[in-house]
Amino acid sequence: CSLDTGAFVSCVSPRLYTGLANGNHTFRVRATDPAGNPDETPASRTWTVDTSPPNTSISSGPSGSTTSTNASFAFTATQSGSVFECSLDNAAFTACTSPRAYTGLSVGAHNFRVRAIDAAGNTDPSPASRNWTVQADTTPPNTTITGGPSGTVTSTNANFTFTASEAG
Repeated sequence: CSLDTGAFVSCVSPRLYTGLANGNHTFRVRATDPAGNPDETPASRTWTVDTSPPNTSISSGPSGSTTSTNASFAFTATQSGSVFECSLDNAAFTACTSPRAYTGLSVGAHNFRVRAIDAAGNTDPSPASRNWTVQADTTPPNTTITGGPSGTVTSTNANFTFTASEAG
């Protein structure tokens, strides 16, 4: 048996290796007959150890306060080939893709979380998250002019008064 670039050593099947480092590995094995003749074409298997989870980040989406009941989030992972799981308002994570859109959100506080899972199955242990609040007031104010000139006038001055249906 030989692991990576190591010399061949005597071994039996099964052969167990533990504590392997992240990265590519190659295991080779060859038989030797009683006369001492080794197989000139050893069997070989290559694989990759990947214990490093991806890191997830949110590149766009609401934060702070908004009056919109719709939200769309774009996100990425540090490892290509990763897939994503999303959670809205601390619900269970479910498969999703970027961008992820939500419509008809209720008034109040919301939380979006997303985590990447790489091709080896490593899950980001610290999902990216975004908090925001949908404000109760989703109706724009109505503005009314309550006084001022109208039509044709002889004055070169114009003084208008007006109000809004909402304070502030």
